Amino acid sequence: MALKKVRRPVLNGEKEVSEEKGWNNVLDKNNAEEGWNSPVAPRQSANSDLIAPDMQHDSFNEDSNVYEPNKQRNDSALNRTISFFGDNVKLPRKAKVEQGNYDFRIDNIASKENVAGKFGPYDQLYITFSVQKMGMELPQQITIPYIVSTKAESPFMVFLSSFKTLFQGQNITINQLVGLVGTCEISHFEPASGDIYERLLVKSVNS
Repeated sequence: MALKKVRRPVLNGEKEVSEEKGWNNVLDKNNAEEGWNSPVAPRQSANSDLIAPDMQHDSFNEDSNVYEPNKQRNDSALNRTISFFGDNVKLPRKAKVEQGNYDFRIDNIASKENVAGKFGPYDQLYITFSVQKMGMELPQQITIPYIVSTKAESPFMVFLSSFKTLFQGQNITINQLVGLVGTCEISHFEPASGDIYERLLVKSVNS
C-alpha cells in the first residue's frame, strides 16, 4: 500500500511565525502610527524581579529576585556587581531599561489581594508593560507594582488619571487598560539597599 505524501504548512505571515515561536502578544504590524514594528516579547511572571509591595515606603522584598538569568538581563553573569556591606553579601538589582522616553503597551495586569502590610492589609496590582524606543530591536518588558489606593496623590491614582480623557464619562474595570499604547517616561529609583528599580510616568495615550 502506497503512503500518502503530506505537505507541511508553510508559515509565511508574521502571526503564524510568532505563534510557532510561542509569543502571546503580537501587535499588528499595520499599526505603524503606534510605533510598534516588532513582536512583543513573551509575558514574564508577575512576581519576578519586582519592587516589593511597600514600594511607597521604601521597603523591598529580598526574595522577589532570587534568580536572574543573564538572558533576561542582557548582560553576562561574569560582570555582575557583588556588594559587601556590613554582614550582608548581595547582588544588587540593576534596572532593566535605561531612563528616558519610550513607547509603551500594557500587556498584562495581575493582582495580589489582602496582602499583610505594616499599615494593615492591602491589594496590589502588577502591571506589565512592553516598552520600546528608537534603536531597540525588540520591546523590553517591565512589571511595576501599584498598591491600590484611593488617595489622589498615590502612584496608582496618578497612573489611572493618565487615562481620564480616554474614558471620560465611563465606568471601566482595570482589565480594560490591557492593550492600550502610548508614550511614557521611565526614571530610576534607588533605595538604601543599592537596588535600582524603574518608575513609569505615562505622558500620552493613543485613542
